[in-house]
Amino acid sequence: MPADPAITARTTDQPGRFVVSVRANHFVADATEKRGGAGEAPTATEWMLTSLASCGLAVITDEARKRRIPASSVSVDSTATQDPQDRTRFSRVTMHWRFAGVTQAQADELVRAFTDVCPIYNTIARTTPMEVWGEAV
Repeated sequence: MPADPAITARTTDQPGRFVVSVRANHFVADATEKRGGAGEAPTATEWMLTSLASCGLAVITDEARKRRIPASSVSVDSTATQDPQDRTRFSRVTMHWRFAGVTQAQADELVRAFTDVCPIYNTIARTTPMEVWGEAV
């Protein structure tokens, strides 16, 4: 059985800047400007959305291949809206998927495959309202 995913993160000499290491890959992350970050590198929320999108792309492209759905291009735009009454959580996360080369029914099928199996999506969806839809373009 493979090991659980793991990362290492550390501070840097620049306040509000961090280095995150995943195996031999290294990424820069910033705190938000309110927390002393420079506002240049992605913030934690942006990395969360990146993780969500990459999980979705992995599932969707794999399922399209397995189901012989000719998705020639797949993209997603995602946002996370902070709850104005409770700044410790998000009031909504959205994902707008776009598919080239498929019918609307196939786009819906692929989005459903993603929401059925992605652990990142399901962890977020259990605590935060999610708006997820696909569009055949």
